[in-house]
Amino acid sequence: MKEEFDPMNDMGALSDLVGRFDEMVRQEKMYFFDVEEFEDIIDFYLERNNTKKARVAIDHALRQHPSAVTFMLKKAQYFAGVNKSVKALEILNNIESLEPTNPDIYLAKGFIYSKLKKFKEAIREYEKAIGFSDEKDDIYTRIAFEYEDLNDYDKAIGNLIKALQYNPENQAVIYELAFCYEIAGREEESIEFFNQFLDKNPYSEAAWFNLGISYSNTGLYEKAVESYDFAIAILPEFSSAYFNKANALANIGLYRQAIKMYRETLELEEPEGLTYFYIGECYEKLEDFENAYKNYQTAVKIDPELGDAWMGLGIISDLRNQQDTALKYMRKAIELDDLNTDNLLYYADACFRYNMIGEALETYKKLAENDPMNPELWLDYSAVYAEEKDFSKAIEIILSGISYQPQNHDYYYRLSGYLAKKGRNKEAYENFETALKMNYQDSSRLFEFYPELIDDIHFLDLMERYL
Repeated sequence: MKEEFDPMNDMGALSDLVGRFDEMVRQEKMYFFDVEEFEDIIDFYLERNNTKKARVAIDHALRQHPSAVTFMLKKAQYFAGVNKSVKALEILNNIESLEPTNPDIYLAKGFIYSKLKKFKEAIREYEKAIGFSDEKDDIYTRIAFEYEDLNDYDKAIGNLIKALQYNPENQAVIYELAFCYEIAGREEESIEFFNQFLDKNPYSEAAWFNLGISYSNTGLYEKAVESYDFAIAILPEFSSAYFNKANALANIGLYRQAIKMYRETLELEEPEGLTYFYIGECYEKLEDFENAYKNYQTAVKIDPELGDAWMGLGIISDLRNQQDTALKYMRKAIELDDLNTDNLLYYADACFRYNMIGEALETYKKLAENDPMNPELWLDYSAVYAEEKDFSKAIEIILSGISYQPQNHDYYYRLSGYLAKKGRNKEAYENFETALKMNYQDSSRLFEFYPELIDDIHFLDLMERYL
């Protein structure tokens, strides 16, 4: 009867083997160890980063087995590990002629070149190894990483696909492939690939999950939800799938269902502040401000550095007309992340409403410097001056917005209003006409901002002309 493998006995045997080697070195004796025993001893030290003893073991191994290529390779790996790459490559080049079909030689050379940031040379060595190795998925993955370092994500994708052809169950490759598709901006191709992959591998929860991400990235949230459902069906404790499904549901306005999914996530993993923040945000969208506030509080209790949750508390306090409390929380959020443009914009708007004009203008100015492509910024920024009846400055600000976003029709509607209030009617009509040509449907926005202009016959005539 075959004896069953006992890991404890195996570890004990290894410990005895290493102990016997240590005794030999300590007493300066000479014991014989076969090739496999030396390999175990050397690996024992290397795995524990004990490079000094690993080098001693390698030298003894080469003395007893001078023609064993495996120990020459170990020596090269040792030199690579202690940053002596030139010596390592010298050894590897020598033993390559002895065993040209040994893939470990090319893998070691590829590793060293990669460490030296010579990515093309690393790729060349890894490609040599492919023909001699049974672990082709691992090698294609290594090649993909080198192409990523070269910012050539198209070739990285190609090699990751080859890796999956050899091992479709390699989940790490599935996630890396999805990442590369996203970085390369090839989301449509990602969707096509994962659908084809799932036709052959329908029980891959990793593929369903990443298909869901691709659908979400392209705004196809309903399909994303379906993909996450398949992932959850295969792996019921897949917490990330519940979390991403919740995000997709929130994006299509199904906030109560999203809350339920977020709570499923909390049951499956350690509570995170971000999850409670998203729950609070859903309640805020449902105008359930009490529950929104409670969840934002829980979020900052778990993660005091979560600026968005502090801003959430500020927004709810603002809605409750608690000015001092609102400003305190908003400032805390900005202190934690002073580049979050959404939070800065809300804070600037709040300052404006609280008649803190100086602070509002200072914040709008900072936003204009850091995020001039924010579409709401220039409207709100110029509105402060318009409210103060400084239409010249309001015109100047909105024109700055147009210089950054010349296709934003809202800016031209607003500009026409400011020009009309300034008495520059001819220019007002010209810009109103420009806006009508760009987007007639939003023409009412001018009159929402300045209702009195609806009585101007010239504006009405232009609207009829472009109707």
